[in-house]
Amino acid sequence: MTDSSAAEYGIWRRLTPAEQSALRGAGHLKVWRPGQILALQGSPPTSMFVVLRGWVKISATNYRGEDAPLAARGPAEIVGEVAPISGLPRSATMSAIDEVHTLVVSREKFLGVLRDRPRIAEEIFRTAAIRLQQSDRLRLESGGPDFPQRLAAVLLELALQHAHDWTDEKQVTLHFNQGELAGFARVSRSTLIRGLEELRRLGVVHTARQRVTITRPRALRELAAGRPPPAEEA
Repeated sequence: MTDSSAAEYGIWRRLTPAEQSALRGAGHLKVWRPGQILALQGSPPTSMFVVLRGWVKISATNYRGEDAPLAARGPAEIVGEVAPISGLPRSATMSAIDEVHTLVVSREKFLGVLRDRPRIAEEIFRTAAIRLQQSDRLRLESGGPDFPQRLAAVLLELALQHAHDWTDEKQVTLHFNQGELAGFARVSRSTLIRGLEELRRLGVVHTARQRVTITRPRALRELAAGRPPPAEEA
């Protein structure tokens, strides 16, 4: 999925021009290099971010010191908005996967915009509810006994995180490396590699550096449901 196609469905695109203008007037533009940290887990909630270009990885470290990926957010998504609303420290780290262009809005100005334009808050709460449902579903799907089937289900749920109204008609590219996908699937990296090899053999995914492309979404869905995928058309 390209940046432009992803942007059609992000929260930024659901805001009116006046609402977008209000946030632009409250913030400033900033470009992040690949790997650069936007905000650290546990840090004060000093700002929120609108992703205008590129992809941001959301990850968190547990009490054992293990780093786990949670999501990737792309163009037209808002990230880091919950902590400024709650006033609590950041619950996750946000880092740039590739070159990321953002609108950065300080907490004070962000809360002021929300007071003046409550519909923005409604859209943010709607997005938070959708993300919570997706997170719950991802945890559910990562517990199945058959790993290729389980991995197929995890990839489908991650695709829905990238585009809420994603359909079986479109190929979609997930911006995760093998270690991050292993974290989502709750398996070792070697197990994840074997699972991807099986999905590649079935012709339902293509892999590259920090990329997994679902090439046959309908076939992947059949596999996730425990049914053999249809043969690839000549």
